[in-house]
Amino acid sequence: MVKLSMPIGLLLESAIASGVSGERLLEVIRTREYEALQHVGKEESSWTYFFEFAEQNWETVVSAITTGYTFKFITIRGLLNLIQTKYKLKENEDFLMNESGIDMKLSDEQLDFLRSRIPSQWVFKKQEQKQYDVQAFLAQTTQRVCRQD
Repeated sequence: MVKLSMPIGLLLESAIASGVSGERLLEVIRTREYEALQHVGKEESSWTYFFEFAEQNWETVVSAITTGYTFKFITIRGLLNLIQTKYKLKENEDFLMNESGIDMKLSDEQLDFLRSRIPSQWVFKKQEQKQYDVQAFLAQTTQRVCRQD
């Protein structure tokens, strides 16, 4: 799978979540048909950036749309944007922010999608018998400092 930056991946998901099919999206990109994406609710400057990226990286964009992609890196705000855009999740109803990450209500299919797209900096852990059945948090790496005296 190809890797996309967070802004490009989120724009792609916004278009798809708004009902633009992959084939139609490729045509819209090819013709720079901004009007076809107005209903998505993003600024034209965002789409200009997306279209310029697509022109320079056409094969990457085609592959991302047709066979999938992963994010190179995604912040907690990016993850929030993704789950709100793609799954229409609402804070305090479908997900809850906490000091260590995000607790969410997700189907197995939604969880599989996130695990397949989000880099390993994020861990998605199933929680049994809780209001929010999935917990997302940043993976912690522990580094040992060895002292040589």
